[in-house]
Amino acid sequence: MIPTFSSRINQEPTSLDALFALSGRADLISFAGGYPDPALFPKKELNNAFENRIKNASTEIFQYRSVLGYEPLRQKIANYAKTTGTTCSPENIMLTQGAQQGIKLLADLFLDDFDGVVVEAPTYIGGLEAFNEHKPTYYEVPMEDDGMNMDVLAETLEENDVKLIYTIPNFQNPTGYCMSVEKRKQLAELASKYNVIVIEDDPYRELRYIGNSLPSIKSFDLTENVVTLGSFSKILSPALRCGWLIGAKDIINQLSSLRLSYDCQSSNILLEGIDEYLEHNDIATHITKLRTAYRQKMNAMLSGLSENLPVECSFSKPQGGFFIWVNLPESLDARKLLNKTKKVAFLEGSSLFATSKEANHLRLNFTGITEKQIEEGCIDLGNTIKNALLALAI
Repeated sequence: MIPTFSSRINQEPTSLDALFALSGRADLISFAGGYPDPALFPKKELNNAFENRIKNASTEIFQYRSVLGYEPLRQKIANYAKTTGTTCSPENIMLTQGAQQGIKLLADLFLDDFDGVVVEAPTYIGGLEAFNEHKPTYYEVPMEDDGMNMDVLAETLEENDVKLIYTIPNFQNPTGYCMSVEKRKQLAELASKYNVIVIEDDPYRELRYIGNSLPSIKSFDLTENVVTLGSFSKILSPALRCGWLIGAKDIINQLSSLRLSYDCQSSNILLEGIDEYLEHNDIATHITKLRTAYRQKMNAMLSGLSENLPVECSFSKPQGGFFIWVNLPESLDARKLLNKTKKVAFLEGSSLFATSKEANHLRLNFTGITEKQIEEGCIDLGNTIKNALLALAI
């Protein structure tokens, strides 16, 4: 008989399990998962890059290397970081198995059981899953359309012992909101004042469809309290599983030792293939193509929601990213609606609140489906909500 599993392990299906299951259902139009459009993957260019690099590289490409990852690729990321206002060297960068691994590594490095963690309300489900193993004491800070409420954050830090603040400043998952420059400055100042680590999770930065790019929170960091995460998943391909972590050298050194018990390092072949792609292709041109396509899809969903949702509902109007956040009347439970829709799947919002578990919200993704599917899905979603409100009125 199998021995008892560790008490640290959640033996029930997680919210992430449910999300991937919903996103994989072929019988539904999926607004659920945060999937890029596969038609926009640079398949030919990536194929050529991997083929050429493997063909021309030395046998060292198949050998163990630094836990930090391929240095020329880290140098390219350091150069890119300068465009966000962040000055760093390759020694400040660790290449990770997606940004998700970066969150998990930082959680394991800093958190003891019951330590205080500040999260946005709502927040990214994968962030919560990474923290949950440590049984954190969560402190929710409400989201506003220009980022988390800084007054509530300052009060929370003044009154409680907090180790980590987790934020997604650009086109937040799930709301789509973007943190203002002023709030980015305030957050960096508060982190320094209260000696708290900020995890700046920034996978959507390049996917801005309206307005100008804003400096990173890290660019305002004076005491090395901010760690920034980035990813190729949303701009090249999720299957590459390549992200990066930018932080103080002391943090990177400790993470290097910790990671040796995980996977030792990212795949050299993958890292060199990505480096080859960046050497011989203009990624800015590719990102422009993504922005054009996703802007059209976002506008299609915003129009579809405006035309089909009842007036009792409201929704975010993002300037970029992957998601739109829908607020239902308090009398409706998004989990129950999910069982009543005929054509569409979405991510119900209660699992995205660490403690309050607010049930009258849902997250919609517009990037991974066609404009026709968006139109059909918005009609079905609108009818489902209207029918639910009628049923309550009877």
